[in-house]
Amino acid sequence: MIKIPVVVATTLALALTTVPALAQRSPIVHLSPANIHAIGLKIISARIRTLHARRTFYGDFTLPPDSEAVVTPRIRGRVTALYATVGATVRRGAPLARVQSLLVGNPPPSVVVHAPMSGVVDTRPAVLGEAVAPGILLYRLIKPHRLWLKAYVYQQDVTVVHHGQEARIRALGVAAPLHGRVVMVAPRVNPRRGAETIWIALDHPPVALRPALFARASVIVASTRAVTVPSNAVVNVGARHAVFVAIGGDRFRYTPVTVGIREHGYCGVSGLEAGARIVTQGNAELYTLWMTGGKLKADS
Repeated sequence: MIKIPVVVATTLALALTTVPALAQRSPIVHLSPANIHAIGLKIISARIRTLHARRTFYGDFTLPPDSEAVVTPRIRGRVTALYATVGATVRRGAPLARVQSLLVGNPPPSVVVHAPMSGVVDTRPAVLGEAVAPGILLYRLIKPHRLWLKAYVYQQDVTVVHHGQEARIRALGVAAPLHGRVVMVAPRVNPRRGAETIWIALDHPPVALRPALFARASVIVASTRAVTVPSNAVVNVGARHAVFVAIGGDRFRYTPVTVGIREHGYCGVSGLEAGARIVTQGNAELYTLWMTGGKLKADS
């Protein structure tokens, strides 16, 4: 979007003939063919497009609530065998450890501890010969390929983020963008962070992802179908916006518009019809002429 101060010093040698009062200013600006060529005028038709408003949030990857499990013994005893190492993939029901009971017997009774779910061994605190009891951690299992992105939404954006919104994610070490959807939103703002926590589930998480990897999420918070023009076609003076519409040959009309969502170099506007021919290059010079009420000489 072009930002033009109230007084514009145009770089071209434009000969201005009249400067009417503001109340008498016409919305029409005239250019000769020579002037049109001199300023490199370019025109494009306004089109209806779907635009998305986005917000960017930062966070790291974490495991969903049902994607990890701890393995503990049911009895007091001593670890006599360990069947899986860190990083190993195990199936639900697979034996992980053997614990020999402290009860008297010949031989003493022992219990085999099995995997409560299929997954990967994340940690194995258990040590051969160690005395253990119920509640002592032997293994921690995770499902690393079901990661969610845990991100933080600060207070100015809390009201626009909701369950089900689509997100595009960029993760460190992953070349291609990832896609997902907001699946959980914390019911309150974390007072320590001053932010609300959201979780984004990935559609197809790549194998390269690991818990705690940093990522950036661009969440779609609103969508609309609107008449759109290139952002550089819009003249911005303070709080006002306008475009110049080609209305035939040498005539261009100053047209106020209201700017909405901006995305990918385009912006949605109201006050303009689809198909209108919009000046995208040379609009700064046209604005100068409109502000001064000037009219180019044919030989300028």
